[in-house]
Amino acid sequence: MMDDAGRRGRAPGGGALLRGLVGRERERRLMDDLLVAGGAGGAALLLWGEPGIGKTALLDYAAERAAAGTSGSAPTTLLRARGIETETVLPFATLGDLLMPYSSLFRELPGAQRAALESCLALGGDPADPPGNPYAACMGALNVLAALGDQGPVVVLVDDLHWVDPSSQRVLLFIARRLSSERVALALGSREDHGESGPRRSIPAVQVGGLTPEECAELLNGVGARPGDGPAGTGAGAPTVTGASTATGASTVTSTRAATGTRTATGTGTSDGPAEVTVAPGVLADLVRISGGNPLALREIASGLTQEQARGERPLLDPPSLGSHLERAWATRIDALPDPARRALVVLAAGRSTAAGPLGKALEAAGLSLDALAPAEEDGLITATADGLDFHHPVLRALVLGRAPLALRYAAFQALAEVSTGSLHAWYRASATPGPDEDTAAALAEAALEARRRSAFGEAALAWRRAADLTPDPAARAGRLLNAASDALLSGSPAGPQWCEEAVRITPDPAMRAAIQGLLGRMYTWKGETAQAYGLLVNAADAVRDSDPTRACLLLAEATAAARLDGHVPAAVRVAEESLALASESGPERWYSLTLLGGALVMAGRTAEGRAMLESADRHGAGDPVRDQQVYAIAGQAWSRVEEFTRGRALLNTAVESARRHSAVGVLGFTLAVRGELETRIGQWASARGDLTEALRWAEELGQLTCVSYALYCLARLEALRGDRVECEEHVARARRECGAYGIGCQEFHMTAVLGLSALAYGDHEAAADQLEQTLSLAVEQGIGNPEVVPFAADLAEAHVRAGNAARAGEVVAWLEERAREAGLASAEAAAARVRGLLAGTPEEAEACFGAALKAHGRTTGPFDWARTLLCEAEVLRRYRRPAAARAPLTSALACFERLGAVPWARRAASELAAAGGLPTTAPSGGGSGCGSGSGGMGGVLGQLTPQEFQVSRAIARGLNNTEAAASLFVSRKTVEAHLTRIYRKLKVRSRTDLTRLLTAADLVD
Repeated sequence: MMDDAGRRGRAPGGGALLRGLVGRERERRLMDDLLVAGGAGGAALLLWGEPGIGKTALLDYAAERAAAGTSGSAPTTLLRARGIETETVLPFATLGDLLMPYSSLFRELPGAQRAALESCLALGGDPADPPGNPYAACMGALNVLAALGDQGPVVVLVDDLHWVDPSSQRVLLFIARRLSSERVALALGSREDHGESGPRRSIPAVQVGGLTPEECAELLNGVGARPGDGPAGTGAGAPTVTGASTATGASTVTSTRAATGTRTATGTGTSDGPAEVTVAPGVLADLVRISGGNPLALREIASGLTQEQARGERPLLDPPSLGSHLERAWATRIDALPDPARRALVVLAAGRSTAAGPLGKALEAAGLSLDALAPAEEDGLITATADGLDFHHPVLRALVLGRAPLALRYAAFQALAEVSTGSLHAWYRASATPGPDEDTAAALAEAALEARRRSAFGEAALAWRRAADLTPDPAARAGRLLNAASDALLSGSPAGPQWCEEAVRITPDPAMRAAIQGLLGRMYTWKGETAQAYGLLVNAADAVRDSDPTRACLLLAEATAAARLDGHVPAAVRVAEESLALASESGPERWYSLTLLGGALVMAGRTAEGRAMLESADRHGAGDPVRDQQVYAIAGQAWSRVEEFTRGRALLNTAVESARRHSAVGVLGFTLAVRGELETRIGQWASARGDLTEALRWAEELGQLTCVSYALYCLARLEALRGDRVECEEHVARARRECGAYGIGCQEFHMTAVLGLSALAYGDHEAAADQLEQTLSLAVEQGIGNPEVVPFAADLAEAHVRAGNAARAGEVVAWLEERAREAGLASAEAAAARVRGLLAGTPEEAEACFGAALKAHGRTTGPFDWARTLLCEAEVLRRYRRPAAARAPLTSALACFERLGAVPWARRAASELAAAGGLPTTAPSGGGSGCGSGSGGMGGVLGQLTPQEFQVSRAIARGLNNTEAAASLFVSRKTVEAHLTRIYRKLKVRSRTDLTRLLTAADLVD
């Protein structure tokens, strides 16, 4: 909850923490750097660590530093909030705390962003409206902060991120990943229990560890204590520690209980003053060891020592964990409270609000009053806030609830339900319900629908899940579990598969089972567990094949994608054919099935049949590029694999731009990766890098491991072509490390191919042949008959030629020639002819082979392979002592490689040209299928741009203004403006018109 000081842009504390925070030099420097970076243009940092380690104190430090640094400049706007465990089920609770004071700025947002943000915060909209767009709301929140940044530096501090509601978490992490030019510093504090897919992976993060022994002694000697500074100091009413010295000069510590007339460390209170416990040096060392340097644990353990333990006369208990020791220390204090105080603490722990007004009403409903909390406040378990009371440390909330008898918890939740309305009432009522109750379940279902309408899919999933628990009827329970899993998928929660499996076990209805298995199969497909996904989808389709052929058709179509990813192309063809057989003649599912069957046939090498299916799909009518974006991407990929690059690119452009316009990012990563792969093939490497980098970011953000693997492969292939071997191998290693365990069957086929290409580029021919032989084996095993799915065969044959294995090279070329004839692909034909030229025994034979290769290249638009053929031809000509004839192809090849940015290939061409007696030149390479004169390669002028700068330049060249470009790319307007400034400088252009002209000349704008 935000405090008044946060709303005014000032931090509480009056600078005391700046003077008193113990240790933390590294963390303080990081916070100082964060504030400087935020004021200059945007930065984010996640502090994570165990409870009590001092994260809150560091956020307090940042708040005070921000306030102290405003003199002589625009005042800093400070926004503070923290997650509360009981608020995790409330949609956008934390985001509302942060942004509602600035709701007047919503009027300045683009219409779609304003509508989405207001819908999320329940500020408008018809309950009958469909769910809003969560990513439009994320963009709206980012732009509100950017607008505040126009007025002066902005500091956003959010504590206890692990207890922030899922929807607010998504917005905060979305913002954190995109801060670059907004004058916003964002610091988040969280527990350490985030996995590899959690926030630590998304933004810069630092673990807050324990204090050093010297710092622990300093803390226990009272340095740095101030009221309310949390775990790093001494809170109001909490145990304090004062220093003392022995006659010998050894340091000792005296523990006191500050409140008069309360329980002492030994449990015997008096009204005359606090008891003191002198801690011996050896005991201090034990305290440091047991606490691990955790400031909160250190103070709590010290305050609970008996006199004998403090003097070292009785051993300290060495707890199995820090948490259990803290729980034991606090539990003793809680149990010593009067009964009304304990009951009142349970109401405070169970409730959302800590403000005196709502808390007082809830206590009154429970037959209590605020006075009942006085003993807990005197004991330091709770502290006064600006508008009420709250726990001294958030961990106490869970501890109080966990230790309370069941009857007390039910009574507290019932009292809270009596004074609440809406979703909050439903949740309190559910918490007070011990068993199945349809009325309560129905109320929670209504709360789930409301959360879904506000695009709060995480909270909706939790509400459906709890509603299912309270649903007596098994069929209705299964339906609510299905809803929970569906919303979990949309929210990115990992709980969906478990809920689907539970729902399958309790429903006998075949249609319901099919729906559940279909959703589960979709989840497993994107998670990377493709074999399991395929089995689930096929089984689901079989269950409803007779009763609901349309649903069976769609399920089998989805199984086609899973089979392809699992590396079983014949199975993909088979289920796609079954899907088409079940499709109606005029229904929309027919277009879907035709497209997927066409794509599977193309992969299998049956390109004529695949092309016919794709043509039939086009005649049948297109789908919705937003709703059916994945099918558009598959169609675009299939057309590119039959060398219809223009046709494929048009479909992909339509899908990408529609997704951007409607903020439909569900499969945007996959679509961008497919387009990036196509752009790599046609020589637009700068554009490909922009698309592939963005594709990887979306795949990571959405947790789509299959797309992460594919995007990493496409990036690695581009880097292999460019000659960045280190980056290439790092991306392959990452794909294997993060995605390999999930069994994405096609992954190794891709990765060995790209490693072989990279090795070949650097002359490591034996290693190249070893990797590429694995690729060939996998291609045969997986039924991949189209040599252009991954163009590896010519690389393998060339590696064998250069390694001296001519016989094996001939066998590989024969395989490639057979595939080329069956598939009718000019690129494969050209590649095979190129290697035949390398194997030729006479100059005449070589000339004939290279001539055939160049003729075949004329039917394709792949400049890199064209330049490779020229390079190989020139090498053979030099071998036959015809250097003069080699110069022209070498000159053209060198110019093309340089424009593309293919560094090792350009180096080889330059070396050959020098050996042939020529001079390096950048003369145009000619027409036909050559490089042309555009700047789409990484070696051209556009290669100077970063991937995001390139995406911004392309958006501007499409005619978008800065605001529209920002919305399209999911960044703020200020980020677009900052990128444009750098783009103009790098490209030496002065206007949007000049930029558009440059990109149009490079064939990067339709």
